[in-house]
Amino acid sequence: MIHPSKIIKELGIAPLKRLGQNFQVDVHAVENVAAHIDPGARVLEIGPGLGAWTEVFLARGHEMVLVEKDRTLARRLGEIYRDNPKVTVIEGDFLGQQLAAEPLKSCTAAIGNLPFYVTADLLLRVIVDAQQIRQALFGIQWEVAERLAERQGSSLAVALASQGDIGIAGKIGRNSFFPVPNVDAAIIRFERKVSTPRPHLRLLLKAAFWGKRKPLRSALSKNPFFGEEPHAAAWPKRLAALPENFAALLTKRADDLSATEFCELYDYLTADR
Repeated sequence: MIHPSKIIKELGIAPLKRLGQNFQVDVHAVENVAAHIDPGARVLEIGPGLGAWTEVFLARGHEMVLVEKDRTLARRLGEIYRDNPKVTVIEGDFLGQQLAAEPLKSCTAAIGNLPFYVTADLLLRVIVDAQQIRQALFGIQWEVAERLAERQGSSLAVALASQGDIGIAGKIGRNSFFPVPNVDAAIIRFERKVSTPRPHLRLLLKAAFWGKRKPLRSALSKNPFFGEEPHAAAWPKRLAALPENFAALLTKRADDLSATEFCELYDYLTADR
């Protein structure tokens, strides 16, 4: 594998801090966990950069859709894979892509070494919004991965856990990157389990964690968000008339509730009456 420093020098560019560019030098950790993705999956890669992860999954025989925001790197990937029918390269920000349109529509797995500064937005877009994605492997900051693996304690952890199983699959030391970041990274794995759509669960979580240090009853009754959303118009009345089996739940703080408990509360609030 050619060292990233040599490639970017040849391209006449430098790693962009605003895009969170830390290029992976050693891919052994990725190779060790790649089997978490089913062999027949069409793989979406977010921010392939110089293609370190790309090569691992192409070697496994996957069709791939690469979405790269950096214009120079996207152009390079397009040239490298121009004659490879298994690879589609898209230049652009993944957060602005149409998930329900091809080629993303037919991707069933997602991978990528995610920029630390936008990790939460990317994870929500892939795991919550892109329901066609059944499996995923992402490189993210180690401390963030540890919190997500707990499956509670933050609106992000609960939102992701509500969709399926999430955990740490491996570790990538900081010295495996160029330039070297200040922290180690983890590879998290995701396997979708949920079949019940909950399109407004994130609104409930936003309200609950807005007052995360308050009991849930207080946070939800005083939150400023329900009144801004028409689909939540009936929620305050339903919260005031919660059945007895939810009483103990409302005495807890948001960061003490599991994804299952939040889903049960959401299902009550949104059930047809």
